Amino acid sequence: MAQLLQPNGSVTGELLELRRDYLQSVHDTALRLRRRSLDLGSDQFKVEFPELLFAAHQLKGSGASLGFPRITELAERMRDELNHFIDPAEAARPSREQLSEMMIVLSHELEREATAAQKTLQV
Repeated sequence: MAQLLQPNGSVTGELLELRRDYLQSVHDTALRLRRRSLDLGSDQFKVEFPELLFAAHQLKGSGASLGFPRITELAERMRDELNHFIDPAEAARPSREQLSEMMIVLSHELEREATAAQKTLQV
C-alpha cells in the first residue's frame, strides 16, 4: 500500500476513486449474494451455488488488493462456508437452508462493512 501513496502521504485521486467505486460494487454484490442465497434451498441450487462461490472468491481477492481487510475476511468466511457444505469429509455439514441463512447473514455484514469503509473515504 505504501507504493500507492504520494510523497505527501495522501492516496492518489485515481486510487481513491477506484476504492469508492469498489465499495459501491460491494453493496451491489451483497444484494446479489442475498438474492442468490435465498435460492439455495430451491431447485436453483445448482445455478446459484457456483455463482456464490465465484463472487466470494472475487471479493476476497479484490478486497485484499484495494486495502479492505475486513471485506476480504468476510468473503473468505463466505467461501469457507460454501466449501464446507460440499466437503464430503465433513460430518456436520449444514443443510441448504442453514447455508442460505449463513450466507444472508454474511451478506448483511459485508454491506455494513462497505458502508463503514465508505465513510472513511469521505472527504
